[in-house]
Amino acid sequence: MARILVVDDEILVRRTVKTILERIGHTVVLAECGHDGATAIEAYAFDIAIVDIFKPGLDGLETIRLFRHSAPKLPIIAISGYAFREVGGPAPDFLRMAVGLGATAYLRKPFTAAELMNAVQACDVTRMRNAAKPHASITILGAARPAAPTPI
Repeated sequence: MARILVVDDEILVRRTVKTILERIGHTVVLAECGHDGATAIEAYAFDIAIVDIFKPGLDGLETIRLFRHSAPKLPIIAISGYAFREVGGPAPDFLRMAVGLGATAYLRKPFTAAELMNAVQACDVTRMRNAAKPHASITILGAARPAAPTPI
């Protein structure tokens, strides 16, 4: 199973993600902020990182940039529940920006346990492919959520 780093400022999100992933056999390390996550990436080997986009201090986009520098092949799942209201034009899509910076996948909060597990599984497959190939592939999950849950 994978060793996963979760970086989110919301304690409830961190604990919930940890519980879900540990139940299916993964090892999960928690970081409250981007700086703690960056320190963990430098000190330990991770198979996957889950990074919240909006948090105090070092935001998720900058955290992803740092992770890309420190661990270029690390699959990263960007997560966010922040939504901008449109004021005179379309709102920026920060989750897609995260993919542009190197995130492998993204999920919009709130996400289901099944969506999280599917994203982690997809990243684990990507990680295995990256071990054999020099170029990373990108998986986009949770891009648009219909009213009723559907399989990814």
